[in-house]
Amino acid sequence: MKKTGLMIVIMFCSWATTAQEKLAVVNFDVIGSAMTIKQYLSLTRSEVSKMERYLVLDKYSVQESLESTTVNFSSCFGTKCLTDVGRLVKADQVIAGSIEVISDKAILTLRLIDVDRGELIKTSYSEYFWTESSSDRLIQLSVKQLFDVPIDQRTLDLYDYETVKQGDLEGPQIRKYNLSGPRFGGVYQTGVHGEVLTESKKYGGFDKQKFMTVIGYQYEKQYLYTGAFQAVFQANFSLTGLDQQMALPSLTLLNGFRATKNGWEFGFGPSFRVRKTSDGFYRSSEGGSKTWHLAQEALEGEEVDMKQRVDSRGKSQLVSSWVWGVGKTIKAGKMNIPINLYAVPDKDGWLFGFSMGYALHM
Repeated sequence: MKKTGLMIVIMFCSWATTAQEKLAVVNFDVIGSAMTIKQYLSLTRSEVSKMERYLVLDKYSVQESLESTTVNFSSCFGTKCLTDVGRLVKADQVIAGSIEVISDKAILTLRLIDVDRGELIKTSYSEYFWTESSSDRLIQLSVKQLFDVPIDQRTLDLYDYETVKQGDLEGPQIRKYNLSGPRFGGVYQTGVHGEVLTESKKYGGFDKQKFMTVIGYQYEKQYLYTGAFQAVFQANFSLTGLDQQMALPSLTLLNGFRATKNGWEFGFGPSFRVRKTSDGFYRSSEGGSKTWHLAQEALEGEEVDMKQRVDSRGKSQLVSSWVWGVGKTIKAGKMNIPINLYAVPDKDGWLFGFSMGYALHM
């Protein structure tokens, strides 16, 4: 019984293999590329095999069938000639291709021919941004187009010539375009927050300057690419005030949009930082000046307007704010130098800052 079952499985596999259509990749016209015809034939054969739709004849089987033929393959690209070759190798369908490289453009064409009918079934024509190292990916995309296999649009945009040139990018290398790296700069605090920074510690101030340095690191991840524009997620951790013996940590999460052609970008998002605050009130003196006092310093029967304010004597708590930023990236060879201006709005005083950094464009 077991032997009978095994024989049935073997017969079924043999039938499935026989029923599968045979396809041969027979010729490739190469102009302007350093790669050889055999290499393009091999790449095309490999990509068609991955689809598992056809029984793809290997190069040795095709070569053996054509040993006695007098076909001139240097000019065998017409439907009739390719059909004759297909019959010689006993294939149901054949593929022939051509690639012409002109400067940074590659014009790649693949043709699928039905051998039995001697007719052209379909042609795949594409114009790609050319790099020698991306030739395998270009063949892969063209094969998928030839057989109507869905292609991720973001991947296609990396190689499509018109899309790439509109953004003045580096084509397939755009995935490596990243501005992650160290950041340094400074901030200037305005309003009540600025006054508190400069006030004496006796009144809850910090006895510091309104301008402070900032140092940190920014991580960046692209999540959308449309050629001329990119959408990026940015996470920035920084320490503020090291120049004044302070280390105020903050974490900022930004959603950004960058024009890849000229380097301009715009971003916005939440920022989280630790701030010392306390409840208190302002007391006016005879001269009209106001001084800040803690809630427990109120006199018996004194009417005060209690509020919460930054105070060096207060308790540390996590506060959130919103950041708006704009910037431009300057390119110097493989070095990118991002320069940004940003603002953090607050009813008690806006914070204005600038930062710059560096990253390698690999």
